[in-house]
Amino acid sequence: MTQSDDDERAGGVQDHAHAEALPDDPAQRRPDRHLTRPGSANRIGGVELGDDQCGVTFDAIWRRDSAQVFDPGEVYEQMRLLSAGDDDETAHLSSEDTTRFEKLRWLSRQSARKPVLLGTAPMREQLSGLRVRCPGFAAVTDLVDRAIALSIMTGTPLSLPPLLLAGPPGLGKTHYSKSLAAVLGVPVHAWSCATNSDAMQLITGHPTSWRGARMGLLTEALVTSGSASPVVLLDEIDKFVTHRDEQPYNILLNVLEAETAETLLDEYLRVRFDVSHAFFIATANDLSLLPDFIRDRFLTVRIVAPTGADLLALTRQIAVKVLTPLGLPMPGDTVLVALARHNPRRIARVLRLALGFAAAEGRDVLVSADVAAADAIASAQAAGPSIGFIRPRRETEADRD
Repeated sequence: MTQSDDDERAGGVQDHAHAEALPDDPAQRRPDRHLTRPGSANRIGGVELGDDQCGVTFDAIWRRDSAQVFDPGEVYEQMRLLSAGDDDETAHLSSEDTTRFEKLRWLSRQSARKPVLLGTAPMREQLSGLRVRCPGFAAVTDLVDRAIALSIMTGTPLSLPPLLLAGPPGLGKTHYSKSLAAVLGVPVHAWSCATNSDAMQLITGHPTSWRGARMGLLTEALVTSGSASPVVLLDEIDKFVTHRDEQPYNILLNVLEAETAETLLDEYLRVRFDVSHAFFIATANDLSLLPDFIRDRFLTVRIVAPTGADLLALTRQIAVKVLTPLGLPMPGDTVLVALARHNPRRIARVLRLALGFAAAEGRDVLVSADVAAADAIASAQAAGPSIGFIRPRRETEADRD
């Protein structure tokens, strides 16, 4: 099949075969003519070049419903540069270059093409269930539903802008993001920005001049993923903690702009990857901590705590999730109403504490008094005094008066 110019531009990364007709047998495919050295086997460091290990026939349908996430030609070229043109002689390499060569060898054995996500009617049906389970996220669910409808109508891959779910802690932003990935049927790769100390390792990988350099976690996850369209969850992006001289939010620009996401350079492998089909979702508690240029590149959806009937329905769902594994009966509506006064995280915590009060009295059924006692403990913990010898500035000044 001849790939049209439009397809090449849409793909962002040109297929390394460049063939006018692709054979059905994967074993017949070979890399570009410029990758073959005259008078020698088409091998580098013991690696046979050009065979796609996945064994998928690259027919017209596969090309339409898949994307090339990296160019094998770039992988072979980096291997050739490291091997200095020798087929099997890599003993001259340093330990760092040997490690990098082995990673390139691993990449050369992976499939460069992965399926993209197309919207389906069953997805919309499952979204209806997600809307009921997570009523506070209805705006996000509706946005995704419209995107799926557009994908179905046009026959094109599902497309979503980078989403930023903003709101107080405890509303279930992380839980919703993972549940959405399950509905879409794609893997989710979640990273906590609050505990990440190396933004380059996360997004682009390290330059080879760095000690302990390695491939980027994002590009590695994309290669090992079964889809070109995984959900990438940047949890608590407002708490990005990195090295003193690093600019983590600048590094994020590589994946939040479509043009750069199509050719994201892994600085360790020196190979470009197309991550433009991935769905980026970030969560944040405090938007004021984010730079303006980052907020501008996300579609921000403010999540508010559910109230009224929505909160009561959510409380019942949480109770089922907590009580079913324990084999305990559901409490009555009076107890559920008493629980439905907090955010989802606090509801689960108070419920478990309340179960302890009931068990201590030999009961397997909760009463309102159990919830009140548990709520008092949880409230006292939240409003507790400062711990340790460092006191808040306000307390110190009060002592001086």
